[in-house]
This record gives sequence, structure tokens and C-alpha cells, in this order.
Amino acid sequence: MATLSLHKYSFLYVDDSFGFAPESSLQLYHPYSKSLPSLLVAILSLWDALGIPHEEKKQLFGPTLPVIGFEVDPNLMRVQMCHDSGVLLLEHLHSFALRGTHHSLCDFQHLAGYLNWALNIYPMLWPGLSALYAKTAGKMHQGVLLWVNQDIVHELLWFASHVESLQGVFFLSSESWNFWSCLSPPL
Repeated sequence: MATLSLHKYSFLYVDDSFGFAPESSLQLYHPYSKSLPSLLVAILSLWDALGIPHEEKKQLFGPTLPVIGFEVDPNLMRVQMCHDSGVLLLEHLHSFALRGTHHSLCDFQHLAGYLNWALNIYPMLWPGLSALYAKTAGKMHQGVLLWVNQDIVHELLWFASHVESLQGVFFLSSESWNFWSCLSPPL
């Protein structure tokens, strides 16, 4: 929740604010001529009254929300890579993972950054960057060409195969159970 305190020379800036609201709480926000969650309508109305600018395209709501190329699903308590982001990542991995080709140090570093971004959703895939980091360690000249070796190909394809099959990160996980199974002692 964002709090606004009005004092001379003070202000509050909120870049991103997230909340949860049932679909039944939608109400019409007249300036945008569309229904939004009532708490969002309340904050937008406050901002209107105070003269704080806001953009319609930034006021997102729905069963899933895009956040830095990831899809956040508060109902499933899951974050996963958006389909388009996943396809681009896989294309990039497969085009880079060709033994006997070479790329600039800058390209290697760009790929490492791209994979680090993906680790937000796939944290257990960090071993897939080992050969990439080993290849670039100690190198300083951005234009120098580096060969893609078998270790890099193996790790990048391993990374790609897991990206294709993983469902993202669940905030909570549970197991199916029933009351009667809790009454019997474990075997």
C-alpha cells in the first residue's frame, strides 16, 4: 500500500504498486471509460484530485500481470516467463550454441546477462552459465572474438531444454491430502 503524506516540499513517488482484488470489486473509472478494481479507482481518483499525472496503459489488472517480461499469476501463486520472452530466449540460446562458431566478448557478456535475467524464474539453472563465465573470465577487449566450445554448447542446450519444460516459480506448493489420511499413522 502506498501512503501519501502532504507536507511542504515533500512528495512520494511509487514506480510499481501491486494489489489483489476480487473481480466483484470492479467499478467504472470515468476518465478511462473502463472498469477497474475499486481500490485502483480510489487511488486514481485521489491522484486526479491532487493533480498527479498517470497513464492508462500503466494501470494493469487481470488474472495475470506482465512484470519485466515475466507473467505473474497471483491466483496460482506462480511467476513464469511470458511465452514471447521464452521463445526469444530459446532462439537466442540455440543460435549461440553452435560449436566452432565465434562471437565477440560483448556478445558473450550480453548472453550472460540475458541468462541472468532468466534466473529470476529458473534459479536452479545457474550451473548452465559456468562454461560461459569461464570463457569470458579475465577478458577485457569487447571486440575480441571467442570460440564457442563443446562445454558452452552442452551447458546452453541443457539450459534451453530445462527452460522448455519448467513451469516457472511457485511461491507456495502443496500436496494433496485428505482428513482421513491424517488419522492413520505413517508406514
